[in-house]
Amino acid sequence: MSQTPVSGGFHKSDATTFAAALTDQDRIIIQRVDSYLSAGLALKRWWNETYSTNGFRQQFELQRVFNRPDRSFGFFDEVNLDGGTLPVMGSFQDMFYDQSRTPTSLQREAAQWMRAQVREFALRYFMRVSDFRQPEAYVESRQSSPRHFLEGFSWCADQDVLRQGFGYSQLYYKLRENGQVGKFQDEYAIIDLRELGRKYEWVVAKVRIFDFKFTFSPFGPDGPELALPLTEASYLVLTDDFISNEEEPAPGVLGQYGLGYAFIKDPSQSLFAYGPGQFDAAIETINFQVLESGEVRVSMVFVANRPERIANVSLDPVNWGFRFADLFSSGLSSRLLAPVKGAFERLATSAASFDPVSAYISLVNALTGNWARQDLCVSREQVEKKLLAQHFMQHYATVVGSLLTWRRIPDWLDTARLPGWVVTGRSS
Repeated sequence: MSQTPVSGGFHKSDATTFAAALTDQDRIIIQRVDSYLSAGLALKRWWNETYSTNGFRQQFELQRVFNRPDRSFGFFDEVNLDGGTLPVMGSFQDMFYDQSRTPTSLQREAAQWMRAQVREFALRYFMRVSDFRQPEAYVESRQSSPRHFLEGFSWCADQDVLRQGFGYSQLYYKLRENGQVGKFQDEYAIIDLRELGRKYEWVVAKVRIFDFKFTFSPFGPDGPELALPLTEASYLVLTDDFISNEEEPAPGVLGQYGLGYAFIKDPSQSLFAYGPGQFDAAIETINFQVLESGEVRVSMVFVANRPERIANVSLDPVNWGFRFADLFSSGLSSRLLAPVKGAFERLATSAASFDPVSAYISLVNALTGNWARQDLCVSREQVEKKLLAQHFMQHYATVVGSLLTWRRIPDWLDTARLPGWVVTGRSS
């Protein structure tokens, strides 16, 4: 689908329009593309070499699968990056996706058909349909919606839609022909990824990982648990270096098609020092393989720096005051008092912060002579493995959710009959 830019162009007269269309936040993200892309490509090269030789320093199980030929693992390692050493962690999972069902005499033709379908789905539509809605039980309530500042205390039925998976949107692009940078008008009709390297040098996108929560259980799985939803989104940069569009890449494989990207760290500070939007260097790839038998498999790779800290709790009383007010007003306080908040924040830019998760781990092990680490698994490494397991489950849910959409469309090449929500990337 063709994209109409809000800004940019090929004439000098457009320069003013282009400059006015980009906000300060836009410019900050665009200025970060080259450095984070360079780090991402280095991680990708390291992954390709290390995976091909199975040379991971530490490898561990992330799931238990019975009676299925799926493979997955997590790992810890180090990568040489920018003249230094970067500790990294990540996960890999390979799983069955679908299978053509035809008589043996038609298996070859069916596999060829499946290859064409998967190619179109993976490279043109997957990023548009990778989030989905789960069935929801709804208890009707006669009362009207409560006042905004009381919503947090209400037992009335929630009107919000529960989504899962990855919600992608596209933000900016750089044209390959002349280096012009622009901003997409349509955020959700993601480009055909085959245009990367031909029309676009890079595209910056954003992903919202739905239903992603960080849980902290200081007294074990049966004790009190703090569960915080991670609502932050991640900026991503896509180039043709991360796109798979290969015919017969290996014996027994008809084709491999998929996407990948490097993460761009969000310049704004979050409650969490690690997680969506807060990686110092990270990549992700999602690749579909079509085998000669007609079977379709999908593999997912995630590599990121190991965290130096988990949470980022500010010791700034002004910040805590506004957070507390937002809690009881569902964010209304920050919007109404934005000018005052900005003034206070400028006065408190040097406020310190601490990581309560790391502090708890250090304190407990100091008091027990590291017994908590050795016998109770109270360690940073265990937290890191839990984060990887959470990423693993999000990948799994996204792929399984996309399968329902994949099977719903009889022919992904018949663009005239595709539902509007597939073409536009927008669903109700």
